[in-house]
Amino acid sequence: MTRSLFMLLAGFFLCMSSAQSQELTTEQIEFEGLSRTYLQYIPAGFDASSSLPLVMNFHGGSDNANSQLSIADMRSLADQDQFILVYPNAYPEPKNGETNWQVVVSGDLPFTVPSPHDDIGFIDSLIDQVHAEFNIDLNRVYALGYSNGGGFTFDLACRLNERIAAVGVVARTMYVESYEACNVTHPTAVMTILGTADYISDYNGVTYEGTLYYASAEDSHQLWIDANGIEGEPVETAVPNTSANDGSTADLIAWNSPDECIALEHYRINDGGHDWPGTFGNMDIVAHEVIWNFVKNYGLTGHLDCTSNSISDQVIDRQVVWSVFPNPANNQLNIATPDGGPWSFNLSNAQGQVMQRTHSSGSVHVISCDDLTPGMYLMTASQANGKRWSTRVVIDR
Repeated sequence: MTRSLFMLLAGFFLCMSSAQSQELTTEQIEFEGLSRTYLQYIPAGFDASSSLPLVMNFHGGSDNANSQLSIADMRSLADQDQFILVYPNAYPEPKNGETNWQVVVSGDLPFTVPSPHDDIGFIDSLIDQVHAEFNIDLNRVYALGYSNGGGFTFDLACRLNERIAAVGVVARTMYVESYEACNVTHPTAVMTILGTADYISDYNGVTYEGTLYYASAEDSHQLWIDANGIEGEPVETAVPNTSANDGSTADLIAWNSPDECIALEHYRINDGGHDWPGTFGNMDIVAHEVIWNFVKNYGLTGHLDCTSNSISDQVIDRQVVWSVFPNPANNQLNIATPDGGPWSFNLSNAQGQVMQRTHSSGSVHVISCDDLTPGMYLMTASQANGKRWSTRVVIDR
């Protein structure tokens, strides 16, 4: 079956199933004067008193959220493992109506120019909106994407790193802009899936007339190996060739830190094309299933079995420096600083305005929240020696 025929049939059945689903809805958020939309799925049996992970699944270039749902339907996984699932839409370009993340396609690939839309800011606000409504677990926010959406997923991991625990990228290497300016602030687990015969996302990267547009798979992986401080050689395992007629095979290449608290895993699809394995192309794995089974084990400070994974614990070299609790907070925030002071604390709103300031030399500090409106804030702590730490806190009444 060709991909175009598959997409036509899948879209038809998707519309039928969506019409019958109470949990799948189209939502919108106003951001920078634009109405940005996304599909949202709340799992069966959702308990409003729980705090579930958030999974964001990004479509490829010139596609949309419904298209991505049709090739990577994670609703049964959400029901099984209890997470909130969203499929955001890129904003159509006014000139040609194309929907691409972070870039505007100018002619044939690899010629791209930056998008005028702040897609990173849109996703930052989307996370806040879903959290305000469902109290998601901010330690466990995950992103995955296909093709252009995979490139955007890398970009989120670099430019919104403080909010993204782990990512999965299918059929894409890193844009050079992401590769050259990636800011990794915490251990970030990464899974990639890429075909060696991908005609769009070349396994060896894309350089044209001396200009690098896409880093190679090897260089993309090395960035995350270095950023996560992973040492040693990877372990390579052949994936069982359960689908002998798909024209490809798969190998899993895994890099793990010595304590196994952070990892990079790569499915190399030998002779695979620009595909979403398990839906079209290689059928030895199901891309969204292996990505979920990988990322779900990680929080903002590494593997869930290795750390406390509280968003309020600021960790430097695996030692807790200070913590904020409770988070979310109601009428006050408590700040514990085990190594003394003097300390200065600023609590800023989403617009960067400082709403509360306090100074203290003790080990426990209290900030009143009575006059603050519910929402997301940034707590910054600093010492006279210039050391600074920050974390996001939520006021929720």
